[in-house]
Amino acid sequence: MIPSSTETVCALGACELLVGRDQYSNYPEEVLDLPELGSGFSPNLEAIVALEPDLVLVSESGDLAKQLVDLGIPVYAGTAQTFSEVFDKISTIAKLINHEKEAAFLNLKMRTDLVNIHKLIAGASAPSVFYELDSSPYSVGPESFIGEIISLAGGDNIVTADLGTFPKLDPEYIVASNPEIILLADAAYGESAETLAARAGWSAISAIVSGKVIELSQEQVDIINRPGPRIVDALFLLAQIFHPDMID
Repeated sequence: MIPSSTETVCALGACELLVGRDQYSNYPEEVLDLPELGSGFSPNLEAIVALEPDLVLVSESGDLAKQLVDLGIPVYAGTAQTFSEVFDKISTIAKLINHEKEAAFLNLKMRTDLVNIHKLIAGASAPSVFYELDSSPYSVGPESFIGEIISLAGGDNIVTADLGTFPKLDPEYIVASNPEIILLADAAYGESAETLAARAGWSAISAIVSGKVIELSQEQVDIINRPGPRIVDALFLLAQIFHPDMID
């Protein structure tokens, strides 16, 4: 009942074990054929129980885990909160579904791919980056999962740790920070380079002047936001944006 766990099971080569999915699990494409069971915060409990699952993968947030445990249904409640925890979560889920060898191979491949990406951008200067979650504007701090991805991909987040993990920023702070690259995670909701330029004082921001406002697709947002086996894809995607001359 959480997309990153759905993706992890499939990355371990065990998609056939899945009997249902939450409404946000949309990758890989084959999971779209599974029964949709609501979300982690608004689950269809009756439908989940009717499937008689041997195990339900849920977030530690919300009441679903307790509800299922009270009904005698085995649950694993856990979400990776940091980059390094992704590997631990893959190993944990693999142990629960008897795919430990596959997890060892997957984790090794992911770590190898990450090392190769780091080699490609080694020595590159880090452009300043603003990641917009919504037009409030909320953003991501350096200690958040997305903040870690930005840093590992060779970007310099304009949000400092003292502002929090997911802070609502003063627009004047963003203008004063003058980011060289802006990533719009809210492009699907109508935000664009044009709407940003229309905000008071924003038209002179470096990213807007130089045409480096990146309107992320929903698929790209999913890749960046989900702490699962596609973290390599997320890192590569952002590294390409931050260092286009070093990664083609």
